[in-house]
Amino acid sequence: MTHRVLFVGLSLLLAAATLCSLLLTPAAVQSRLTAVPAYAQVVYSNKDPGWFLSFFPMFEENQNEFAAADGINSKVWKKSFQTLEKAPLIVATVPFAGLGQRDTWVAVSELGGPAALALRWRLMLFPPEGVSPARPYAAWLIWKFEHPSLPSWAKVRFAVTEGLLICSVSSDSHDIYRLLDTADGRATSLADSVVK
Repeated sequence: MTHRVLFVGLSLLLAAATLCSLLLTPAAVQSRLTAVPAYAQVVYSNKDPGWFLSFFPMFEENQNEFAAADGINSKVWKKSFQTLEKAPLIVATVPFAGLGQRDTWVAVSELGGPAALALRWRLMLFPPEGVSPARPYAAWLIWKFEHPSLPSWAKVRFAVTEGLLICSVSSDSHDIYRLLDTADGRATSLADSVVK
């Protein structure tokens, strides 16, 4: 009886700790600068990027087509993208010098712990048209976005980490791995260079 009570108590404690770590992401992890390499050239940075994202209407079109085709409530996806419109965003170019010597375009958006978790689950269960899973990297799931309007060299890869949506557009699909390494602290980031 005592063993059972101890087991149940420890299980509840583990569940509570896991839930708190998912919902309460530390602010330092959520900083959009942590996923951008230190030598990047910042193109755009704003805490309210709604007007910037309005230049990409294909997201709303795709979500509405997807919802109509599969019977998914379009309000669910619209809420996801409205969350991105209100989340701080940074856009930068990074000279990774991949195929064709093109710079990599990087976009990092800050999402709160619950918003990031919800977006990750939506992408796993109900990915919009053009979005499909790519090869994961370490513990991170990666998605790719393909659309006929994109140039042939533009490989769009993105990941949702704890509190961040990290996206790369480049000729090398492996550039997203470098950004995830930077976010994990394996390479110097803009956040590190600002602190110094």
